[in-house]
Amino acid sequence: MPSAANQRPADARVLFELLAAEHGGRTSAVLSGYSPAYAVRVDYWTSVRHEFIDTDSVEPGARAQAWVWFLTPEAYPGLVWPGRVFDVAEGERRVASATVVEVFNAVLARDPASADR
Repeated sequence: MPSAANQRPADARVLFELLAAEHGGRTSAVLSGYSPAYAVRVDYWTSVRHEFIDTDSVEPGARAQAWVWFLTPEAYPGLVWPGRVFDVAEGERRVASATVVEVFNAVLARDPASADR
């Protein structure tokens, strides 16, 4: 799992899917380092930095795996699990979705016992 200089290890790995322009998405690609907002709760959005795996950019309508770092993981403990799909936005406009593949940060990871409740 990667970590950037002076930074903690990645929190998770996601499958990032950028909406095509004709579906309300961007008209240009996003690059590694991209930091849109994720809806972690209905009332809470947070910035998430992406480093794309095996590519430097993602074109509209395309998808790629990415290592991600949540800005304040301690503010939403237990809200990330494999299979969870996040809406991804720039401002108020939804531009992508991100499906969690793997969680590395124990603070973010949902306790498997709580998944059955």
